[in-house]
Amino acid sequence: MRFLSLVSAKIASERQAEVAGRYRKAVEAGLPAGVRQSFLLVGDDDTLAIATVWDSRQALDVMLASGEEPSARRALREAGGDPEVAFFDIADEGASESR
Repeated sequence: MRFLSLVSAKIASERQAEVAGRYRKAVEAGLPAGVRQSFLLVGDDDTLAIATVWDSRQALDVMLASGEEPSARRALREAGGDPEVAFFDIADEGASESR
């Protein structure tokens, strides 16, 4: 079953570009094994979030077992945020194709 991790934090507006740069750099370096998709989300209240869709909870657990701080958490923390993490099983998925 696919799994989603959501890491979010309030980031001062003058530091949000810093997070975007770190996110791009991490994506360009290659996402961890087991990652299907990743998104950088911007909220109206200076909240930034990084949502990552994993093949399974086990794929996330393998990455966490490395002992290295996850890049999403690090990017938000290094920009002055206090990251909060939430995890979700993806119970169903709706998708549409633009034509």
